[in-house]
Amino acid sequence: MRDWSQQESPSEVVAALSDLVLHPAQTFFYIWNWKAALLSAMLRAPLFLIATLRQGVEAVSIAVFAEALYSAAISGCYGAVVQKLRRAHPLWASGVLILVILPGLLLWFDYLLHLYTGMSNLKGGMLAAASLSVLSSLFNWYLMSRDSLLVGKEGRSFASDLKRMPRMLTDFLCWVPRHCYRLLRSSNVHLQA
Repeated sequence: MRDWSQQESPSEVVAALSDLVLHPAQTFFYIWNWKAALLSAMLRAPLFLIATLRQGVEAVSIAVFAEALYSAAISGCYGAVVQKLRRAHPLWASGVLILVILPGLLLWFDYLLHLYTGMSNLKGGMLAAASLSVLSSLFNWYLMSRDSLLVGKEGRSFASDLKRMPRMLTDFLCWVPRHCYRLLRSSNVHLQA
């Protein structure tokens, strides 16, 4: 595991957000995260395919096309923001932005898009998308904080990121139990002292 103390100190959340507002082209053009965009479109479009399957080919086509296009465009921007905030302190503020506020806002726009296109079973598609958004947001933050799925000067090749993905997924799935174990162990040490 990487020693974070040897890296430059993480930027503050406010400073990172100010940089996003003051220099949007640098974030949304130069580090638009095409890796996040591609993976998001590949994961989210099938949810809307399944949600509209009974509605016919035209409904499926519209829902899948709209979702793939929207999720790719938005996820590339969202990935750029996560890349910028991945080590910003305080972590709770980064977490609220990355896991709650931004996904909630993006899901609202996604809902309006599918409402406009007249998608049937909108509720089912949006519930699946919301669940996937929470998990994928947490996973993206986890990956990017460990220097994976980054673009620009900080990034590696997509093939390299994909090779690391099985290991990173396993580590991610084991992260919560390990973290809980460490908390229990440290509380037992304090209780015995």
